[in-house]
Formats: sequence, C-alpha cells, structure tokens
Amino acid sequence: MTIITYDKPFKTYEQMIEIMKSRNIIIADESFTKMALQNFSYYSIVNGYKNTFLQLPNSEKFIEGTRFEELYTLHSIDTSLNTILFKYIIYIEKSLKSRISYLISENYGVYTDWNDMSNNNPDDYLYNRYYSNSTGKRDTILRKIKECITNQRNNPSLIHYRNTKNHIPPWIITTNIPFGLSIEWYTILKGIHKSDICSQFLSSEALTIDERKEFFIKALSLIKEYRNKIAHGNRTFSIMQLPILPKKAAILLSLGNLKEYEYNSRLGQNDLFSVILVILILLNDSYLLTGFYRELYTLFIPYEQNNILFNGKSVYEVFGLPNNTLDRIQKLLKARFT
Repeated sequence: MTIITYDKPFKTYEQMIEIMKSRNIIIADESFTKMALQNFSYYSIVNGYKNTFLQLPNSEKFIEGTRFEELYTLHSIDTSLNTILFKYIIYIEKSLKSRISYLISENYGVYTDWNDMSNNNPDDYLYNRYYSNSTGKRDTILRKIKECITNQRNNPSLIHYRNTKNHIPPWIITTNIPFGLSIEWYTILKGIHKSDICSQFLSSEALTIDERKEFFIKALSLIKEYRNKIAHGNRTFSIMQLPILPKKAAILLSLGNLKEYEYNSRLGQNDLFSVILVILILLNDSYLLTGFYRELYTLFIPYEQNNILFNGKSVYEVFGLPNNTLDRIQKLLKARFT
C-alpha cells in the first residue's frame, strides 16, 4: 500500500485556529471563530481574503494586527454583495428573454414542433431560415433551444403547456433556457431584429448601432459569466478573465461616471465596477434601479460613515471600487431618469 502525504490534510477546528495564530491572525474569541469556521470553512474566510492582508504576495504570513473578525466581515460583505448583484442580473436576464420572445412571436408566430430537430418547417418559429448563420452556429443553437422543451428541468410552466396546450410559445420556452442560451438566441437573430432589441436596451445617439450592439453583447457576456462565477462560490473581488467592455461605449454610456484615464487603468473594463455599470445601463426600470442603489447603500454606508478600514483600506478599495461609488451611481441614475 502506497502512503501518500497530502498537501492539504484534514485539520480540526482547533488546529485551524492554531494555524491562523501562527500566520499572525489575532483570534480574540475562539468560540466565535470556531462557529464561523463551521458555517463557512477556513478556505472561504481565511484564504478567500488573504491577499488584502498578506505581508508579501504568495507568502503565508499576515500583516501584524490582522484580526479574524476583519476576515469574517469581508466574507459577510462579499456574500451580501454577491446576492445583490445576482438578483439584478436576473432582472436583466428576464428582460432579455421577454423581449426576444415578444419579437419572435410577433414576427414568426407561436408554434414550434419540438420533435423536429431539423427546423425546416416555415410554420415553426424556430425555422432555420428565420435566423442568421453568419457565425456558423445557427443550427446548433436552434437545436439546443428545442431540446430545452423536452428537457423539462421540472419547469411547471413548460410541463403545463406540454400537457394541456396544443403549442408551446416562445415566452414559455424562455422560462426553461439558461441565460447563456438566451444570449446565443439573440446572436442568431437577423440583423434588423438584433438592432431592434439592442436599441430597446441602449438608445444612446452618441453611438452607432454597431457600437451599441458590440457593447450590448459584451455587456451581456460579462454579467452572464460574472453571475455564473458567483453562483459557484467565487469571491466578488477575485474574479478574473471576464469579457472586456468596449472603451468608447463604456465611457459614454456611464454618462460621465467612468473617465478615460480610469478605464485605461483597468477600472470599468471587466471588474466589479464594470458589472455595476452594466446593471445601471441595461436595466431600464427606475423602480428596480432605485432598489439596486438602496441595497448597495445599505451594504456600504456603515463602513463609509464610520470610516472603518481593513488593513488601512476602505471597503471600496478592498473591493476595487472608487471611494465615491455611491455618489456615481446616484448621478448616473439622475442623469438617466430626470
């Protein structure tokens, strides 16, 4: 029998606490620390936010004076922030699906034969010639959409229509397809239809329709990837390798709340601030956006007003946001809706 020495062997909670102490983390209350580790794991709290506190990059020692409570607080803020972002990205997803289903129904009807994977029936709103094949992915995307009818995923609306109705309209299919597939559906629309939906989200006359469409697909891809990553437990301010927003459109659509020099220094390209901007730009509902602002305000303002620092950094700096983020959001909303 081969004996393997594992890099990360099992540790008891007591051993984890001792490891933290050896790494210069102050443990003021061991009972609280053990409870936190039981609920969220050592990796989520300590390793998840260590880059803010390490003495040197890739080292194991934390800066003297680092308290476990600070790490725990950051984890709590991050979790709450993820919840807020996830919620409002879902609203954009629903809006996209609603607009696609309306356009398809208006132009191509409400019938599809879910057994016909060839999509050669002109009476079918998924008829292949109703869509563009410029990327060569049309037939694959249409097939995936149709497969979502038979792959019910315990969707009560789809099950109801399959069992009691003589057709399944586009607005029912969209309840059973993932965000990524709805974006793919958008990409195979004919040019005029793609422009129509894009213009419903982005009406800026300062950009050409091609510039708007480029921003739109990049923005959708950005928030889709961001949502997927936070849904799988990734930390808000450590997410990398996301689609980059086009520079000109990002600056113009921010209505003065993202400067060129900031974008050139990577702010607003594919970071947390860019995700916030995309939500503010694509969500055309003042009621929902007011709620978005209020939820972020409630999350961040206690740390701002009480000047609470984490290793000498403000809560905004820790998350890679401008220190006047709330003011910028308020100004953008005022410019959009007044």
